[in-house]
Order: sequence, then C-alpha cells, then structure tokens
Amino acid sequence: MPKISIITPFYNSEKFLEKCILSVLEQSFKDFELILVDDGSIDNSLNIAQKYIKDERVKIFSKDNEGQGVARNFALKEAKGDIVFYLDSDDWIEKDALLKIVEKFNKNNPDVLFFNAYKFYEETKIKNEYRYIDSYFLRHKEENFSPIIASDILFNTGGLPFRVYRKDFLIKNNIEYSKTRFIEDSKFYIKALLYADKICCLNEYLVNYRVHKNSTTFTQNNRIDTIKDTFFACEDVLKKSRFFKNKQIVDSFLKNRLRQLFYYFSICDKAYRKKYFYMFKSVAKYIKEFYKIDFIEKNTQFLKLNDIIEKSYEGYEFKKRVLLTKIFLKHYF
Repeated sequence: MPKISIITPFYNSEKFLEKCILSVLEQSFKDFELILVDDGSIDNSLNIAQKYIKDERVKIFSKDNEGQGVARNFALKEAKGDIVFYLDSDDWIEKDALLKIVEKFNKNNPDVLFFNAYKFYEETKIKNEYRYIDSYFLRHKEENFSPIIASDILFNTGGLPFRVYRKDFLIKNNIEYSKTRFIEDSKFYIKALLYADKICCLNEYLVNYRVHKNSTTFTQNNRIDTIKDTFFACEDVLKKSRFFKNKQIVDSFLKNRLRQLFYYFSICDKAYRKKYFYMFKSVAKYIKEFYKIDFIEKNTQFLKLNDIIEKSYEGYEFKKRVLLTKIFLKHYF
C-alpha cells in the first residue's frame, strides 16, 4: 500500500500536464501513487498521461466532464495512501516535497498539514515565495494548532495546493468537494478545518503554484448564484460542527465569507455587477439579522457592508464615485 496518494484531475491541460506528472515521478520519496483523472478532455492531455501508464504507481481514469470537485471525490474513493495530496494539473512540486510531507506526518500525525509554496507567473516567468503558513505559524509560534487556538485566523486562506490531509480523517468526516464547477473547494476546506483536531505547519516551500490567464476567473452570470449557494452550504457545515456556538470561530467564518463576497464583487464583470450587488445585499441582510457582527465597526472593509445593506445599487455606485473623486482631488491638488 502506498504511503501517499497524489490526486490530479485534468481537463485540457496539455500545455502543463507533463511537467506536473514528472515532478511527482521524479520525487526522492518513492512510496506513492499518482491518480490522474481525465475530466473529459478534448485536447491531447489524455495521450500525455498515458505515456506514463507503464509506471505501476500511475493510475489513469477517464470520466465525463463534471468539474474538478467531482473528479477529486471520485479519485479519493480509489486512493490507497494514508495521506492525500490534491495537486492541480498546471502546478508542480519540488523534488523532496513528498519526503518532507511524510516525515512531518510520521512525527506529528496531523489531520491537516499546511506548507508554503512558490507562485510562478506564466506570462512573466517570475517566481516568488508565497509564505502561506505565516498567518498560522508566525502568529502562534507553534507547529500544531487546534481550530480553537487559531480561531482568529482559521479561515484566512483557501489555497488548495498548500495543504494535505490524512485520508481516514477525510473519510470519517465525509469531507468532499462541491459538485459546482466554480469555488468547489470552499465547503471542503472549511469543513476540514472545523473538524480537524490537529492542524500542523511545515515551514518549507513544496509546491509551484502556476498563475496564468486560463486560471479560474469570475466572468459568468450563473456564477453569481453559485457564490450565494456556496455561502449557505458553508454555513450549514458550520452549524453542524462542534463550534457553532463559539463566537471566535463564527466571527472568523463570517469574515472569511464576507471577504470572498467582496473579492468577487471587485472583479465582477460590469454587465453582471448589478445582479451581484443584489445577491450580496440579500446575503448581507441575512448575516446582519442572524449574527452579531460587531467586528464590522473595527474593519474599514466591512464598513462597506452597511452601504450594501442600506443603499440601492445606484446609490452605492454614486457614493463610491464621490469618494474616489475626493481621493483624486486630495492627492493631486
């Protein structure tokens, strides 16, 4: 039985897939399996994957295109390793990544392990260090956390490539990805963090996270409804967890979800911005009615929430233009 299962769904990834596969096969640690799931590709991706089928550690499955979340859930059922590593097909890992992960698991036996990554910008070829664990490790000066210890920063980041899991922890708690094709990982990582008894940090750069123009972006009208549905799906996870009565955890969760709502509002296509505004308003009203959100007064970003709740779309946009004009005039005159 392999120690670690690397799960990599791919869809039309012919440009990057081979580098991803080779980064796994060339690892210094050899006791692994690589599960490749073709999610209905129509390019040369499957042919590239099949070049490596002679390696007994490589397993290839093909299925209809249903999105990464469904593909990852499918692969988890096939995984034999004690540790599960979800690796995107356009990313790649450092040569000793698996060795360092296994050593940390053997030492600490966490439910969830965080680590750092490099961000690689495809267009410029610039590679930067991304210290993903800083909000955990540097803040508390410890390797291990329970959710309650790190409640103030628990949901600060998502980051699929920057963490791995004990398989039996995922299975026991029925932690799966959403079936949506967009932000499919939100419910997964929130549930993982809420149900984990031990979260561990590894102060190493293990993954190269590729940023490119084909990365998932928010442009489609129907994704507005997905964002709203994701909020309530994640809230349902919180309500069913042991921490729903803990104000620190609840505040941390709400801050995370509001940041996501604000983020997608900031990048929303102009054609869909009004629809997004009224979706955001409905969620914001719900939050204000059912939760004590006193943290809003302490954060300038969240102060905008009151404008979204109280104003019409036209009134909100007008106030924003007025504020931007004042800032411009003050800066230049």
